[in-house]
Amino acid sequence: MKRKSGSERLDEFGLIRFLTERQPDNRSPSGVTIGPGDDAAVVKVTDGMELVVSCDTMVEHVHFKKETLSCEDIGFKALAANISDIAAMGGIPRFFLVSLGVSADWSDDQLKAIYNGMYELADSHRMTLIGGDTVSAGQLVLTITVLGEVEKGKALRRSDARPGDRVFVTGSLGGASAGLDFLLKNGKDQVVQKMSRLVEAHQRPVPQVKAGRLLNQAGFVHALNDISDGLASEAWEIAESSDVRIVLDPGNIPVFPGVEAYAREQNMDYMDWIWYGGEEFQLIGTVPATQEKQLKSLFDQNGLPIYFIGRVKSGETAVVLAGTGKDEHPLPRKGYNHFRG
Repeated sequence: MKRKSGSERLDEFGLIRFLTERQPDNRSPSGVTIGPGDDAAVVKVTDGMELVVSCDTMVEHVHFKKETLSCEDIGFKALAANISDIAAMGGIPRFFLVSLGVSADWSDDQLKAIYNGMYELADSHRMTLIGGDTVSAGQLVLTITVLGEVEKGKALRRSDARPGDRVFVTGSLGGASAGLDFLLKNGKDQVVQKMSRLVEAHQRPVPQVKAGRLLNQAGFVHALNDISDGLASEAWEIAESSDVRIVLDPGNIPVFPGVEAYAREQNMDYMDWIWYGGEEFQLIGTVPATQEKQLKSLFDQNGLPIYFIGRVKSGETAVVLAGTGKDEHPLPRKGYNHFRG
């Protein structure tokens, strides 16, 4: 389809066709009976599975800025946030829908690049776009709904942690927030080599679907949550939902490579990025202490990292940090501020 030139925008239906047209990739959309172009999509749910549904919205100047993310990054990251929620349930992402509020200062080609970022990530998970909507808005608003599947009765929840469990995370932390700090101070066009991994951690966070599936299939994992608003916030969500006390050991928390060095340069405390930064998309969960070695072995066999960073106790609902001896220090509940950019 040929788009109009200059500042003249395609009409709604023309824009939808322009954004959703794709070159064939030699595979038919699995499970899609009716896709984009009709009043609604029709999809099949695999026998023995239940639907897992997540919806998230990103608003320009609130959740993202052109100064820190390319158009492709915006699309990639928006879809990643929803896929991460599916991973936190132990599910498989299958389909997605996109609703787009468009302001006049975004060209059709920029919007197409946002969709290309989504398609890049969707293809890596064999996901299919099945519909959406476009409207006029004062600024860019991107709402994505992801439909996934999980075995009936097997979805992992944040409310199932039990006293005696060990707390784990599936990867190193702090990189996304350190990368954001750099980008806010320097912009995306001034990235030096030594900062490239931190910048990528912010611009292209990877949802941990494979890890989520391993945790689901293990059969003995209790609670699970994704780290979208900082480790402190997500640990508190598990503690409150499960009515338990979580004790974290700061010395065992894995730090993303380069975070400590950059924090020293900026005279900042890198642990603040770990506790209260956003959009890591690693997973935090709990497992019976008796299954710790088995879970570590399972992850090793599949080439994935896992780190044990604390324990679950009975008592007053809280998240605390282990100190010397029996000392414990409160970890305030706060997290990533979506109005900060």
